[in-house]
Amino acid sequence: MPILKRSKRALPDGPGVVGPARLCRNAADLSSVRSGDVVVIDVADLGADTAQSLVERGVAAVLNVSSSSSGRYPNLGPQVLAAAGIPLVDRVGEVVWQTLRSGDVVRVDEGAVHLGETTVATGVEMTESRVRDQLDEASSGLSSQLDSIVTNAADTLRRDRAMLLEGAGIPEVSTPIKGRPVVVVTDGPDAAKDLKSIRSFVRDHDPVLIGVGDGAGLLIDAGLRPHLLVGRGDELSGRMIERSGEVVIVSASGRLDRPEQFEAHGRQPVVFTAAGTPENLALLLADQNEAAVIVQVGGPSRLVDIVDGDTADAAGTFIARLRAGSRVVDAQSVAWFARQRLSWFVPLLLLLAGVIAVVAAVATTPLGHEWLSPVTDCVSSWTEGLVS
Repeated sequence: MPILKRSKRALPDGPGVVGPARLCRNAADLSSVRSGDVVVIDVADLGADTAQSLVERGVAAVLNVSSSSSGRYPNLGPQVLAAAGIPLVDRVGEVVWQTLRSGDVVRVDEGAVHLGETTVATGVEMTESRVRDQLDEASSGLSSQLDSIVTNAADTLRRDRAMLLEGAGIPEVSTPIKGRPVVVVTDGPDAAKDLKSIRSFVRDHDPVLIGVGDGAGLLIDAGLRPHLLVGRGDELSGRMIERSGEVVIVSASGRLDRPEQFEAHGRQPVVFTAAGTPENLALLLADQNEAAVIVQVGGPSRLVDIVDGDTADAAGTFIARLRAGSRVVDAQSVAWFARQRLSWFVPLLLLLAGVIAVVAAVATTPLGHEWLSPVTDCVSSWTEGLVS
């Protein structure tokens, strides 16, 4: 790699957009961005909110290490930048993290990034026509995906109608769930972080903890014991079985394979005969057993998360979420409410206001007037002494 000569004062000659580079690996780092910066990010599927924030900060150009629109769904971030006339260059490569530093004056022209006389990176310039074509293609792809999910959902409803609508075949468990909050943990993106964010909720409300597959490992790693372990038999480790309470095995055939692995730990699993994913069946299990609320950790919380995968699994997720209805809430929402705790002085002021109200009410009675007269006389004497 050639040794690059840096100058933060001299502007590179040539066409294109010129400005100081500002390295921000994700949307959370944009606080340091200033007007005129050439911002370097690594954000797949650039969202409209992030793009609008860049527009409001008056950036000169945006360089994205990732693809700003993967085609999974029609995200509007590239369109927001294009409408504002801000150049966007996609897939510039990881090399920018090694060749650029924040403050380096760079020139961006037709997808190439120049530092002085050296071209340090190249990418795909997202012109307005290219952004429009990608948006149309993503919209068409999402429509086809949703059509496929709807078809699979209809097939699933016909096949498992009794279970989904009436709860037939959903096993009863010995773990008391009715009327209690339930936390269902799946080993999904940011699951460990989200689990940590609701520790106060777990501490204060003593919910039933359901570990789904490797989600049980996350609970154990966090120092928590799963009350229920749900998963396919071949996906559960001895550590999970040993450190969990009740075990529910998901089996499409209704058979329990390798029962010896459970006997070795003194467990007699409950068999859940169904063809769905353990994640969706865990939601149905909690809902059928009348959980007060179901907090989902690691599961899909956005439409794009649900549709981005196998259509049959996505259909099962839609149905499970619809059946559980308002009982299901995402862990991030619970964490937000947990952070909005009242400051200590708010309850104190409320208590003080209550005391004043009681005193005022008592003072209106003859007996209250008799009780409070010595106090008022004392306060009056003290006030007169101060005045004199």
